[in-house]
Amino acid sequence: MSKPWLIVPVKPFAEGKSRLGDELPSIERAALSRRLLEHVLATAATDDFFAVRLIVSRDACLKSLAARYGARLLAEHGNTLNLALEQARRLALQEAASAILILPSDLPRLQSSDLTALLTAGAGAPAAVISPSRDGGTNALLLRPPYLLPFAFGPDSFTRHCELANQAGVPPTIIQTPTLAFDLDTPRDLAEMKKEQF
Repeated sequence: MSKPWLIVPVKPFAEGKSRLGDELPSIERAALSRRLLEHVLATAATDDFFAVRLIVSRDACLKSLAARYGARLLAEHGNTLNLALEQARRLALQEAASAILILPSDLPRLQSSDLTALLTAGAGAPAAVISPSRDGGTNALLLRPPYLLPFAFGPDSFTRHCELANQAGVPPTIIQTPTLAFDLDTPRDLAEMKKEQF
C-alpha cells in the first residue's frame, strides 16, 4: 500500500475559532488554534503514516512550525476551504500522490489509532473513507485516488461526501470514533475540553 499525503487546511491563527469570541480574547483564540494544530501534526508524526504532510494556509508564519513536524507549507491562494483543498490536491497529483487524507486542524482528541483505522480502511483503490463530526460535518476524508470526488466541505458535508462517493460508484467506508468526531468549534466544545485540561 502506498502511503497517502496528509493535507491539513489551516486558517491564520489570528482568524481562527471566531465562534469562541465571547469566551476567549483574540490572543487566547490564536494560542488555542496553534495548540490544536500542533496536536494534529504531532499525532500524524508519531508513526510513518504519510508520504507527505502538507499544511495549506494563507499564514506564511506557519512555515517554521510545519518544518518542526516534518511538514510542508503550501501558500493558499483561494478564499474558501474547498478551493484551498483543490489547490493542495493539484500539488499532490503533480507529485504522483496515490491517495490523500484531509484532516481539520482542530481535533484535540485525535489519536494514532484513528489514523490507523482510516488508512487501513482506505488501503485498496478505489476508496472513499469518511469520518463524521458530531454536527454532521466531515472530520476526515481519505480518497484513493485523490481525484475520486469533489470536495464539499461546509454544513452537512458528511452526507454530501457520502452522496458524491456513491455517485462515483465507490460506496463510502464510514469510520466513526469518539476521538475523530470531536472538533473544537463552539463554547460547549471548549467547556468540554477545559475539563480535560487540553
